[in-house]
Amino acid sequence: MVEVPPCEFKLGEEDDAHAVRADAFKIGKFPVTNRLYHRFVRDADHSPPSHWVEGKVPLSLEDHPVVNVTWDDAVAYCDWMSSVSGTKYRLPTEVEWELTARGHEGTIYPWGDTFFAECCNCWEMAVGWTTPVNCFAEGISSFGALDLVGNVWEWCSTLYADYPYDPDDGREESGVDGWKVLRGGSWLDHEWGVRAARRLSGDPERGSHNTGFRVVSSI
Repeated sequence: MVEVPPCEFKLGEEDDAHAVRADAFKIGKFPVTNRLYHRFVRDADHSPPSHWVEGKVPLSLEDHPVVNVTWDDAVAYCDWMSSVSGTKYRLPTEVEWELTARGHEGTIYPWGDTFFAECCNCWEMAVGWTTPVNCFAEGISSFGALDLVGNVWEWCSTLYADYPYDPDDGREESGVDGWKVLRGGSWLDHEWGVRAARRLSGDPERGSHNTGFRVVSSI
């Protein structure tokens, strides 16, 4: 986990940009890996991702981000982590996720304002699948988090809704139905798709081969 201090910053880009405030929080330095998710599957008797072989992680993918997980799977993982650790874990809001990726300066990418393909697992790198979460050290954010763009889209807690962002309009209520925010782009996305402010909506009941998540805890 890396710590992000409280601050006010601009969420979104260009005409969508608007001021929001985030309280302090800790967020996973990496997306949740297959290795970590396997402990959850085993100990909580949870259904494994569809690409695992006989319910087991392929050895070559242990340190890759887990994929083929739904939003509901990610929430279940957070609940399990909370129960076994004694610390409350949850998915990040899209505000927390974007602040982690862009920093106080509001950079376009976690590493700055200029695109460098070698900083993330994106289409331009032509890898064709996920990579271990510590492969792209040059893509580190100002708060010390890695793999924020490229590799896998990441589930957020937030209901997908139009800007401006308002935490009190129901988009952060846990029981609300609707598609959820995904952030970060993936190995399938070009330069424009891995901009740190880019957002996508996803059906919470469906996973995909380029979607994973990371966790947050409050301070």
